[in-house]
Amino acid sequence: MNSFKEIKNEMNLTSKDDLDSVTSNQEYVKEKDKELDENSINKCHNCQSLKEENIKLKENIINLNMVDANSGFNTTLAAVRKKYEEELNSKKDEIKNLKEDNSKLREQVLKYQSKLGSATTFRLNDDDKNNPVQLNEDILRLQDDLAIYVTNLRKSEVDINIKNILNLINKSKVKKNKYTFSLNDPNEITDIPLMKAVLQRHVLKTILDYFPDYCKQKNSGLEAIFYNQALELEKLGETFKKERAGNDIITSALSVKIRQQSFAALGNRGFSNIINQDNDDLHDFIKESKEKLNKEMEFYRKITDLKKKEEVEKKVTVIIREVTRLFYFRLKTQEPIAEWKWLDDDNKFDPAQMIGYKGEEEIEDSPVEMCIFPLIYRESQNNGIEPYTKATVYIHDSYKSFNLNDKPQNPLILFTKSFFKNK
Repeated sequence: MNSFKEIKNEMNLTSKDDLDSVTSNQEYVKEKDKELDENSINKCHNCQSLKEENIKLKENIINLNMVDANSGFNTTLAAVRKKYEEELNSKKDEIKNLKEDNSKLREQVLKYQSKLGSATTFRLNDDDKNNPVQLNEDILRLQDDLAIYVTNLRKSEVDINIKNILNLINKSKVKKNKYTFSLNDPNEITDIPLMKAVLQRHVLKTILDYFPDYCKQKNSGLEAIFYNQALELEKLGETFKKERAGNDIITSALSVKIRQQSFAALGNRGFSNIINQDNDDLHDFIKESKEKLNKEMEFYRKITDLKKKEEVEKKVTVIIREVTRLFYFRLKTQEPIAEWKWLDDDNKFDPAQMIGYKGEEEIEDSPVEMCIFPLIYRESQNNGIEPYTKATVYIHDSYKSFNLNDKPQNPLILFTKSFFKNK
């Protein structure tokens, strides 16, 4: 746009009126210039806004294109991820199956190891009835049963043959005790604990004689045959180990395992009732031994109370069976074999091997009257004795019914003298 000076020069104005007119026009032009400038500025602002909006739109378009591109990439990534997850799950299933197979194989190995251990280990399990702890408990229970069978010897229930018991005491006392028991007064029966003790000893020793006699019979039963052949097979196993080359552990343990298994079976079922079609019958050995023992005991005491007699004589069946099983079968399941012996040669109390009949455990230098229950033991590695169950002994006491003489005397003569003296 032309300025005012340029217009003036062009018009070549000379008059004042013309000058005023020009001045007026000049102001008008200035206003228009101002308006034009403002419009231009506004238009520039609008252009700038449009330009900025255009830039933003372009950026949005770019972003939208990137979103589309990312969407496609994410779809591809999701497909790849799904594929690998499926493969991973498949591998996990394979690993799970392998672990299960491995667990089964481990169980089989442990099973075989257990069987191999059972075939080569001589130690008895804790739940085995022949385990030393259980064996000792059964021995103590047997002693209680023997006491029940002998009875408490009360006059109201039992008639005592004091003369025969006196003879039994003199036969049963420790050999080093040279004195002889005699009666002070046959009508005054005291010292019941001593009489009960000697009868318990006699019952046990009598039962222990039955089985060897049974094995000697020509027509002895299955238990005797099994017993003898088990001993023979044990010897063959030992001979086979020594005379055949090899170093396997099964053969090395063979003879001991034969013995343990054979006598464990006898200890479980030996002399049990015999199975028949109708019912189970009492074993002939038990039946005959029961009759003999009851008759033998009446020689020393007769049970006058019928109810008491029935209870006691029922008990004898269990006692005979358990004594035979324990001493002849179950002790042979131990490794080394458990032995038993009567301490009839020692008249001094030994707390390492003895326990008192009345519960005494440590009575130094106390004289021993007799051995009531044998010592059950095994040989230790240093050739010493390791007790399973200590021997039960009767400690010497002050007696009222009996008198002790330094020289042996005939009990019958003493009884006769005492009888006529009192008469």
